[in-house]
Amino acid sequence: MSPKHQKWLLKLMGYQFNIQYRPEWENKAAYAISRINHSASLFAITIPKVIQLEQLAKEVEADVDLQKLIQEIQRDPSAKPNYQWANNQLLFKGILCLPKGSTLIPILLQEGHNGSLGGHLGFLKTYKRIAANVYWVGMKRDIHRYVNQCAICQQHKYQALSPGGLLQPLPILGQVWEDIAMNFIEGLPRSGNMDTILVVVDRLSKYGHFIGLKHPFTASSVTAIFVKKVIRLHGVPRSIVSDRDKVFMSHFWEE
Repeated sequence: MSPKHQKWLLKLMGYQFNIQYRPEWENKAAYAISRINHSASLFAITIPKVIQLEQLAKEVEADVDLQKLIQEIQRDPSAKPNYQWANNQLLFKGILCLPKGSTLIPILLQEGHNGSLGGHLGFLKTYKRIAANVYWVGMKRDIHRYVNQCAICQQHKYQALSPGGLLQPLPILGQVWEDIAMNFIEGLPRSGNMDTILVVVDRLSKYGHFIGLKHPFTASSVTAIFVKKVIRLHGVPRSIVSDRDKVFMSHFWEE
């Protein structure tokens, strides 16, 4: 199921309704959901159902850490305010608490990420879906590891962003017009046949030159204007900071 269908399913869970089959020739306003026979999957609310309370009770009874926690809560409920012992069940903020070595955890991870409700969504949505039903110590770490190791996600998903890396601060300056920065402002309304501005700024004093240009311009023409408007007044700079515009590449420096 797609993420859009999952959102609709969560909204429908609050209602009592029946799903009825309508033949294609009677369905005058057909849409995507009516074309897919997923009516049975609407009842696949498996995350709460996979928890066998009898099995969970045995695992809690065998877990030494949880038994110590339960005894402490029974002696003084205020000692662990986030935990409660009610109806012979250990709750964490009102959510069922599992032992961290429970055999139910792999099933919950499978259903929460790979199942029909999971949809192979990312870590955050998988975590919120599982955390709404159960809790165990270290669950965020376990879910993060499970999602990162999902073979289907690794085969069909990709990172939209490259690693950010570390910021590289520019060195502190000591003289005006030794280090400058420049860029183009394009797409402006035409004025006197000019539709582009070449901005040249001194990085120390922030003094700027705004030079009008018109398309088409080349590295040769920009260099001539740069020499006339900037180098003639301030000399040759020691360094220039710019983006990787095709005009600022090797042809500009050759000129």
